[in-house]
Amino acid sequence: MSIFDYFTSKAADELERKPFSSTPYRNLAPALNQAGEDAKARYPDDGETVDDFVRALKGICKIRYKKTPGADPQPIKAAAQFFLSKDRMSAYACLLPPENDGAGITLEEFLKEMRYEGISCGVLQENVQREAGGGYLRIFQAARGTLPQAGEDGKVTELFQRCEKVCLDAQADGLVDFSQGIQMQPIRKGTVICKIQPPVEGTDGLDVTGQVLPCPQSDSAYIPQGENTAVSEDGQALTASVDGILYIKDDLFCVQEQTIIDGDPCQFQEPRKVSGDVYIQGDVDGGAVIAATGDIVINGKVGRARITSMDGTIRVQQGIYGTEGNTFLSAAHQVQSPVVEQAEVIAGVSLIAETIMDSTIRCDGTVYAMTGRGMITGSLIRAGESILCLQIGNLTGGRNRFSVGYPPHSPESWNQLKTELAETKSIIKKLLANIADLRRKGSRISEMEKSVLERLVEQRNLYVEQQSSLTAELSILDELLRKRSSGRIQCEKLHPFLEVQIGKLTQEIATEEENCNIHAVDSWILLR
Repeated sequence: MSIFDYFTSKAADELERKPFSSTPYRNLAPALNQAGEDAKARYPDDGETVDDFVRALKGICKIRYKKTPGADPQPIKAAAQFFLSKDRMSAYACLLPPENDGAGITLEEFLKEMRYEGISCGVLQENVQREAGGGYLRIFQAARGTLPQAGEDGKVTELFQRCEKVCLDAQADGLVDFSQGIQMQPIRKGTVICKIQPPVEGTDGLDVTGQVLPCPQSDSAYIPQGENTAVSEDGQALTASVDGILYIKDDLFCVQEQTIIDGDPCQFQEPRKVSGDVYIQGDVDGGAVIAATGDIVINGKVGRARITSMDGTIRVQQGIYGTEGNTFLSAAHQVQSPVVEQAEVIAGVSLIAETIMDSTIRCDGTVYAMTGRGMITGSLIRAGESILCLQIGNLTGGRNRFSVGYPPHSPESWNQLKTELAETKSIIKKLLANIADLRRKGSRISEMEKSVLERLVEQRNLYVEQQSSLTAELSILDELLRKRSSGRIQCEKLHPFLEVQIGKLTQEIATEEENCNIHAVDSWILLR
């Protein structure tokens, strides 16, 4: 049974198929044109291929039905014709009818013809059975290739923000916006910074001839791995290799190694010494003692504590609220805090605050209180360069003592040396008087008195040496303090009282003043 007969016999009404009558070539052309239009309606994306197939079929039929003059018509068997699209992703078929009582074509023969034509992949079995059973001169899709399926490139999902590395030290203008907080991201060793999704390979395609169509290669994700980070063993995570602060540099996640203290370190009964930087999430109080070689960042407050940065900056985000004699901070570079209250602070470069109250400050550089309230009251400040603020004192009065323009220890050392020298001279004077009294006895002096005299002379010589040493030190400081200083004290509002020392010049200001620029000129301290 032919493929046409087989499939038409399966119709629901089981109607008997009429034999296909002989058709001259000139009558086949309109039928092929109509078949082409029907196929283009069903396969609109392959209209050009269908048109090319129709032209090819017309040429085949012209040769197929060409009669030899004088010869009897010979039976012509039904034939399957195939056509490939230019990209070989589609194969179309058409059954040409038998002529002159020629034989039909079986499904096995149809499929064999496809194989002989090199159409080996993507055969549409159901479509072939359905379309072939619909009759001759129908153009239908017999095979369809599979396009390559692209995979997925690897992907990185970042779990942290891309924060630049924070430089704690403020610039020369001494402005710090404490309201913005510190844009730092503390991270523990082993914490996942990024999730890494490996690439998923795609699937190759095949055209109808079995030619492999390679799929695009999937790329691995770019992993932003920087200093002190590592990719996990399974390759699915970028993690921190050390405790520290996470930051972005050159499009890479890096971790600045740093000690992280979660919560309040008040529970430490012994001093905590750290090599490197320290980040403290909570408050520091309860007599805690913390020393570090690098920067110290405290995200909370400071109360009763001793905090030392031997080669860095101390930043206290929520303020220093100390108690007299129990709160001490020292930093080689800067100390930054919105409030400094009842604390002793030593800063190597500068101190930056919004309010300074009842505190003792020693700073080799400049003390700034230029933002927020910008007030300094009830404090002793020794600044190697200048003191810049908005307001000195307040409405209730009080006393401030400022010295500027020289190393912060110089005025106190000068006063201390003068006191020690005066005491030494007084002791020498008493010793000389006692020595003179004993020497006046002459030969009447006893052995015990001779021994006392020798000790007094020895003590006098020691104190004379001490006097010489103190005099030399005082001379050096005198020379230092005698030099004209460029240090100044600037404020918009000054409430009494303020004691000012610039070099060896001192002055007490007991009046309210505005827009002050206190500085020394020759032997005078000027307010403006």
